[in-house]
Amino acid sequence: MNVKQLIRTVNFTLKQNDLFPEYSRILVACSGGPDSMALLHLLLDVAAHRHIHWHIGVAIMDHQIRRESKDEVLWLQDRVKALNLDFYNVAIDVPAFSMERKISVETAGRDIRYEWLTDLARAKRYDYIAVAHHKNDQAESILAHLIRGSGMNGLQGMSVLSHSYAIPVVRPLLEVKKEALLAYLEERHISYCVDCTNDDIEYQRNRIRHCIIPELEKINPAVIDSLERMSRSVTEDMEFLQQMAQEVFDTLISVDDRSCTVSRRRLRQQPMALQRRLWQMMVRVVDNRLILSFAHQAQLSDIVQTGEVKTFTIARIIIEARCDTIKVYSKH
Repeated sequence: MNVKQLIRTVNFTLKQNDLFPEYSRILVACSGGPDSMALLHLLLDVAAHRHIHWHIGVAIMDHQIRRESKDEVLWLQDRVKALNLDFYNVAIDVPAFSMERKISVETAGRDIRYEWLTDLARAKRYDYIAVAHHKNDQAESILAHLIRGSGMNGLQGMSVLSHSYAIPVVRPLLEVKKEALLAYLEERHISYCVDCTNDDIEYQRNRIRHCIIPELEKINPAVIDSLERMSRSVTEDMEFLQQMAQEVFDTLISVDDRSCTVSRRRLRQQPMALQRRLWQMMVRVVDNRLILSFAHQAQLSDIVQTGEVKTFTIARIIIEARCDTIKVYSKH
């Protein structure tokens, strides 16, 4: 893929998803690494290709994991200044945050990074946050979800547009492979930083990248494209199932003051794939942050199948089954 083809591919991804109209304010999450430096310059190229104006800002978080990270922030600041773009940075002790929350450094870094990016985008009135996930990242993400046993939701992978945060998160490079980004950087003579922790296979994502995917490519050299196609197919199927679940939800379930009521008999008549979605939709009415685990779904399925009087609690939610009536409500 040459530079022109790459620019057209990114432009097509954005247009297909109706993203970044004229005068959009875009906050680019940039580490100074190859992916995010390619994203930054490709957005500038796409704007020139479209003959439109975007206000682009660049944001970097120093996770304070490596000694050289402070110098990389200063290096990036000089590059952004040369491009005459707004620059934002913050330093957070991610290892300390990880220990405090008792979560992995990877998870801690992601959580606090998106929290900061969202707060910054809101304060500076950006319309979008752009991140540099590409097709290889998509494959790694799907494999990570598969290993964890996350079900069909995980097999969907990442979407170009995500509304998981207060500011929409956009991934313009999801149709582009890493090798194309590296070729673009070389052809355009764009420098970047190299993070040595990306080679540390103690991190799960790096183990998948450096150990598992190369082995899979020995079996199928096009495994990254195959995983991406599977992701699209699963997403289409999931959208259809969710549409069906919404129609059944509207027919079967009564919603009143943040509680849900449903007939056990009528719920039992639904296919298991819809039952699982209906349970998730009911608990989301009461607590939109709660995601049901496989163990929860198994217990809830048992409630549906039996006629017993039963009360089941998940976090702050109570599921109460009496005769034919099941009620889902908050204990507070």
